[in-house]
Amino acid sequence: MFWDKEYENSSRIWGDGPSELAVITVKYLQNHRLNKKFLNIIDIGCGYGRDCLYLAKHLNCCIFGIDTSQKAIEILKNSIAEPYTKAIEFKCCSFMDLDQCKYDVVFASNQYQILQGRQREELREKIANLLKPEGLLFLNNLSTNDPEEYGKGEPCPDEPRSFINNKYLHFCTREELEEDFRFLSIKELYEHRYDEPRAQGETHHHISWILIAEHTGQR
Repeated sequence: MFWDKEYENSSRIWGDGPSELAVITVKYLQNHRLNKKFLNIIDIGCGYGRDCLYLAKHLNCCIFGIDTSQKAIEILKNSIAEPYTKAIEFKCCSFMDLDQCKYDVVFASNQYQILQGRQREELREKIANLLKPEGLLFLNNLSTNDPEEYGKGEPCPDEPRSFINNKYLHFCTREELEEDFRFLSIKELYEHRYDEPRAQGETHHHISWILIAEHTGQR
């Protein structure tokens, strides 16, 4: 499996700090005073748990992290110490294996972009079922304006704006995200430019879409 090999080669690929989406999520929830409420959060594609730990440290919450990489989950298991052991649960599984538990927040950092078309559709269907009424989705996806990855590798013939360069990546436009998540009330949708440090020492320069949307209870 690609990601197991990646975590074997470098257990903490992106270092110990949080992702950009995790920082944005905490700021949004704090600015809207939603951090005062106890939140049930699911982190889809949690990797080795850097965002789980960041969210647990800054929010009044419990977090369920899932990832398909057994290696990533093993690293996460060995990373959690008191007082966060009770706040964070985790499991090696696909989002398709999730039951019908409801969450205040669905968090998906750098996940949508590695899913092919049918898988993205399945994730959207799962998000609709996972969110409580008035629950919030925090999701990012590489933009077609991304200077680091866009256009690299072999184009996928049946997947516009998708390329395979060791791994599959799909790049979104605003219009695509608006259409894909029309079943939610989009609160914010904007391009975000940032530098992403890597454990090996290099820095990647990215532009991603940030999507914050609310489940109104209607489909």
